[in-house]
Amino acid sequence: MSRVCVCLTSLFSRSIFLLLFVMLSSPLLSFAAPAPGTSVADSTSSTTALQSDAAATQAMQNVLMQSGGETTWREIRSVEETFSVLKAGETEPHVLVLLDDWSLDTLRYRRRVQGQNRPPNDHNGSSSYSAQIGISSVAVPEFDQARGLTGRLPAAAAEIMLRRSEYVLKISPLQQCKSDDICVDVFRVQGTTQPLVPEQQWKISMTTGLPRTIRYQTTTIGRGTAPVWREVYFLQYATEEGLIVPVSIEMNLQGKHQAWTFVSLKKNSGFDIAKFDQEVAR
Repeated sequence: MSRVCVCLTSLFSRSIFLLLFVMLSSPLLSFAAPAPGTSVADSTSSTTALQSDAAATQAMQNVLMQSGGETTWREIRSVEETFSVLKAGETEPHVLVLLDDWSLDTLRYRRRVQGQNRPPNDHNGSSSYSAQIGISSVAVPEFDQARGLTGRLPAAAAEIMLRRSEYVLKISPLQQCKSDDICVDVFRVQGTTQPLVPEQQWKISMTTGLPRTIRYQTTTIGRGTAPVWREVYFLQYATEEGLIVPVSIEMNLQGKHQAWTFVSLKKNSGFDIAKFDQEVAR
């Protein structure tokens, strides 16, 4: 399989991209940051807070453009992916096969690991699922579509967030953002209320238009439980099946690191349960 490597310093002219974002974001940065004497809670209470920033929206649109094109990603509604995953402290990676299907209004997701006899985990997009914690059965919130894809296919997540009305994109007043990055906070609005804390935080290179880092909240169990954030670092991109996707990824969850290396990708493979339940030999 031939790959065209995409380095984070040479996709297109930095000067043109910088000019675009300066023009779009300059008048909005002051809007995104709370005024002196105003709390973050106050700044998100108005109805205007439910509108995405133009610069943040443009940044997400550019992620699509630099990842193969918005039209291309709109035509993709399922992907079968294979990764080699190496956990910290381990010497031998294992093969992880993922099947994501977002062709319906709810996310379909199953996972199979080579060499294990456990059945695939099924993520069917309902509002919660039941997990056995000790002797108790606990309802655990399911991920939304975008967060289900963010760590491996950020362009697919961007397409979903631009298409669906419950996502609000803001230029971040809280993230430490370098001069050659644009930082975007992602809120998922339920009803007319915008959460005070974003569910995702993106750092997008203004040189390439591709995400460098994404932080997103993982599932939390129980009331009053503080959010736990997973950090995803996209170390290298390459062209696969006409798409520019991350091929070297590092994940960090509460100090536990994993290295994910891309193996293969099939577009629009469909959610074929009978096929996917069979052990995958590679």
